[in-house]
Amino acid sequence: MSVRSVAAHRLRTAAATAVVAAVAGTAFVPADAVAADKAGGHALKMTLGAPSPGAPLKRGGATESMVLTVANSSDKAQEFAAWLPGEPNGPSPVLKDSIVFDVTAIDAPATKSRVGRQDGNFQGLFFPATGNAASSFSIPAKTAFTWKVTVGLGASYPTNDGDFTLTAGPLTSNVEADPAHNTVVFKTDPAITPGKLNVAWQQKAGAVARPGQRAELVLNATATGPGEFPAELQRTVSAQQFRQGAGNPDFILEAEIDGAIVKLKEFNDSEWELPSIARGFSAAKGTEGIKLYLSLGKNTDIKKDTVVPLDALFSQEDSWGFNGAETQVKAGPSLTTTPSGTPSTTPSASPSAAPSTSPSPSASASPSASPSATTTTTTTGSLADTGAGNGALYGALAAALLAVGGAATWFGTRRRRATTRV
Repeated sequence: MSVRSVAAHRLRTAAATAVVAAVAGTAFVPADAVAADKAGGHALKMTLGAPSPGAPLKRGGATESMVLTVANSSDKAQEFAAWLPGEPNGPSPVLKDSIVFDVTAIDAPATKSRVGRQDGNFQGLFFPATGNAASSFSIPAKTAFTWKVTVGLGASYPTNDGDFTLTAGPLTSNVEADPAHNTVVFKTDPAITPGKLNVAWQQKAGAVARPGQRAELVLNATATGPGEFPAELQRTVSAQQFRQGAGNPDFILEAEIDGAIVKLKEFNDSEWELPSIARGFSAAKGTEGIKLYLSLGKNTDIKKDTVVPLDALFSQEDSWGFNGAETQVKAGPSLTTTPSGTPSTTPSASPSAAPSTSPSPSASASPSASPSATTTTTTTGSLADTGAGNGALYGALAAALLAVGGAATWFGTRRRRATTRV
């Protein structure tokens, strides 16, 4: 399973669990329910007008305004809720205060707005001033509501990102939302052609992780294009996709830091935090690599040679898993020698080689590594997919999380690991 599919699977599972209940009298439904409703027509039609005055956006500069219209063509009042997710064209997710956003009523009930960043992606939400972020509007029959939407770039908008796309997406299934009429692309000044963050694994051919035997890998990151990342890049490695019965593989992951091999802490079972890449990472920095070593502990229950999927995820402040790469590492039990002198594999009861007990490397700079006799196993581009096609799904999750007390998660809290063990 790829890094992208793993992230999508986790999100779909959470959304399916969270949206089964009605929120503030309005059922927030996933994208397939919205699509099914289209066959029978929609009572509401939503349109996002052209921005005015229509100039490119400058970091810390003037804002642009649009009119959002929702018309009810039916003979009865309709509940309405929507959001406005935004996505930059470039390798960096938007950070806190990167986007200026506001929604005010023109011909509609008094309105409040908020900014959230589910996994670091911009999400603008608006709702009745008398309610909360999970409340909906009631649009009377044969009536249209209008709002003024204001958008600008904060001074912290990443310099390696270009144009910013804003989409008006429904959170209720009774809304017709044609992307051709609900999407605005804001040009940025100065205009740039954004690059990418390329993440890749390397490993020596034939390396096998065993008790007391390390398999050597390198995780590399390279930036292209202009600008730089405005915050440090946090890196997580996970072997949680490994499945071999219900036992304990007892993975050990170590990193080479400042010339020493250091055992990394597990923040969850088979999940480790690597040293961060410093703020300002750019194409001029070249390749940022860290040498890693996977082995098995004395309590492993792996009884035959197998493969271990390793996922690397990159984060930036509260943006979790916006980029990554995956690879597979061979692992197996200890090697023993048969009477005929040929090696065989048997479960090991001996402990693995004692690793360094240096402090956690989270504050250390990772070394550049470029080993010989290596092969590139995976290179990926952007991990996150938050375009208009996923609007209802992501919106359902966001609204449901708010309703059940998950506002801290949605409004900018980076996912952290709950447990630690060495």
